[in-house]
Amino acid sequence: MLRRSCWLWRRRAAGIVGLPNVGKSTLFNALTCSQLAKTGNFPFCTIDANTSKVPVIDPRLRQLAQFTGAAKIVDVEVDLTDVAGLIAGASKGAGLGNKFLNDIRTCTVILHTVRCFESAKEGFDTPHPIDDIHVIVSELVLSDLEVVERKVHRVHKTKKPNDAEYNFLKRLQQWLEDGTAAAEMPRKAKLSAAELTFLQSYDLLSNKPMMFVLNVDEHSVKEGNAFSREVEAAFGPQRTCRVSAAVEEQTAQLPSREERLMFLEEYGIDVPRGEVLMQQVYDLLKLQSFFTVGPKMAHGWTVTRGSTARHAAGEIHSDFEKNFLRAKVMAWSELIQKPNLESAEMQMRTVDEAYEMKDGDVMIVEHNTSRG
Repeated sequence: MLRRSCWLWRRRAAGIVGLPNVGKSTLFNALTCSQLAKTGNFPFCTIDANTSKVPVIDPRLRQLAQFTGAAKIVDVEVDLTDVAGLIAGASKGAGLGNKFLNDIRTCTVILHTVRCFESAKEGFDTPHPIDDIHVIVSELVLSDLEVVERKVHRVHKTKKPNDAEYNFLKRLQQWLEDGTAAAEMPRKAKLSAAELTFLQSYDLLSNKPMMFVLNVDEHSVKEGNAFSREVEAAFGPQRTCRVSAAVEEQTAQLPSREERLMFLEEYGIDVPRGEVLMQQVYDLLKLQSFFTVGPKMAHGWTVTRGSTARHAAGEIHSDFEKNFLRAKVMAWSELIQKPNLESAEMQMRTVDEAYEMKDGDVMIVEHNTSRG
């Protein structure tokens, strides 16, 4: 189980990256409700990567807790890493480039924080978000190009020049030399199933899913501004999320979610943007949730899309997966329509180990694990 657990940690990790002083560490501290990351208006304030768990707030879990009377709610979590700022030339070691690239390799998805605000008082001039994005992406591409060039050389020495992988590597090398991210290749070039497998196996930085976190001023969170709209027009709503790191930092210091929501009403925000961002990250990681509920606790659990009931049982406890017998499931929305929890449990559907979990399933695992 140790090997699978390590893999699970990696697939749930998201890394916050961007140029120096765009608000990465401020956002990280706000999302994690901590002060782990140093903040300051000077280059390379962050040197060592900071990692912490961030809950993904799920309204469904709160409705289930209300239905069962559960006093405790446990949300699913995602690992979030704040990485040192990157500058042009990082792929050649400029700034903290080597450290940045090593830190981001452990992350599954990239949250590219982009400055979309200006403040003469703080020394922030007019932002150029598309140019800033190009700097980061270009450094990832250049780093990948070095990796691919080494692979081309190695494969050329060990395999025939007409080998399928060698031919694909040469195509990929040219693609990167043209300055295009590896993630664009499946969409813009015709790749076979074997070539897609090759591409995924290389673990290239520019092939990691990337979302653009648009750090706007406090009055532009709801409607955006000219800078954020420029990025949204270029990459679409699915790959962008507006936040104000300053507002998120203020609300993170409030003791309850209810007080945070009251504070955000001043800016016309009905849901904390940090919560919206983490839900988008969750989707980008291709994760889904299932729940276990009772009179004391409503607990969210994470599985990858397409996971079986046996795999889901292992998320609760490794012995449950090993000694799995069967499970009972019911959609959360159906369960809360029942008169009470006991009635709902009696009507739950029995499934075997091969059942494919649905997002929002409530689950009871039956197993023969010894309790001695």
